[in-house]
Amino acid sequence: MSPSSHYIPALDGLRAGSILLVWLSHAWLGHLVPGGLGVTVFFFISGYIITRLMLREYGETGRLDIRAFYTRRFLRLMPALSVFVLAGSVVLACVDGRVPLLDLAAALFYFSNYWTIGGYFMDGILISPFSITWSLAVEEHYYLVFPWLFVMLAPRGAWLVRCILALIGAVLLWRFALVALNGSDILVSRRLYMGTDTRVDSILYGAAFALLAHARPGLIDRLAKPVPFLVGFGLLLFTLIYRDVFFREVIRYSVQGIALACMFAYLVFGRGMLTRFLSSGTMTYIGRISYSLYLYHWLVFVMVDAWMAGSPLWVRMAVMATGSWIAAHLSWRYVERAGTRLRGMLLG
Repeated sequence: MSPSSHYIPALDGLRAGSILLVWLSHAWLGHLVPGGLGVTVFFFISGYIITRLMLREYGETGRLDIRAFYTRRFLRLMPALSVFVLAGSVVLACVDGRVPLLDLAAALFYFSNYWTIGGYFMDGILISPFSITWSLAVEEHYYLVFPWLFVMLAPRGAWLVRCILALIGAVLLWRFALVALNGSDILVSRRLYMGTDTRVDSILYGAAFALLAHARPGLIDRLAKPVPFLVGFGLLLFTLIYRDVFFREVIRYSVQGIALACMFAYLVFGRGMLTRFLSSGTMTYIGRISYSLYLYHWLVFVMVDAWMAGSPLWVRMAVMATGSWIAAHLSWRYVERAGTRLRGMLLG
């Protein structure tokens, strides 16, 4: 698959891999499956795709229509999120007898990451179904800033990628400063894991990769080979095995970003078995519904964890898998696709 092609099936497949890591981790297998890595992969993919789309629009028109950009993002994300929040509110109302409006606002207005860090989500019979939206908040904060940065620096050539790389370094230093000043207890760990200012570099690595690939057309071909992939895979494996607290809280996300940059071309644009697997019908389907699956798997988990706590693991996993898939498929088919059609009508 050419890097210049508009649709890249393996990208959907990679999305599928990231959401499956998150799903398995939340399906009572977090001690075995690194769900946080799935979020990091999703961030990298988002940074790459959005930057790639911006570069294409800028190359074709000589400008970036920021109003159209935000309209597309709103219609891509808000319909499914709104219905999910409504569904979660109904569940909370039925079980806990109340629906905290600030929790809803945190999800709908994208400040749930800092709401979670502060411990403000409602305590009740159920875990908050809205806390899963923390990663959406990180991405939306990024989208609020990056298009303007792109518009200002894209005409100046290499300045944009230099700025992105400088920001990546600044985020690493900021994590170091937070740990140095506050230690690495569980509250700081959650702050580092969920804060936009401490996790945005995972998105920036994807953006930097897209910019470098655009500036150096042969880069994808050079990286889409086994050796860079194996180097990246080794680095990624190291970040999962090495348990030093300072490394995990400060350096891990930076190493994972580098590792994904090494692996990305081989996985997405390569001609090997892994690319064919990621491009398969099953994986691309899971990738297409991954946004809704990310939302609803947590709502189903919350209910199963509360009401089936004593059931065998395989029963809970089966119920969670069935409920997650049904809800995600319905959301994708009837809500996400309606947003896509409306986007097409408004923007062409």
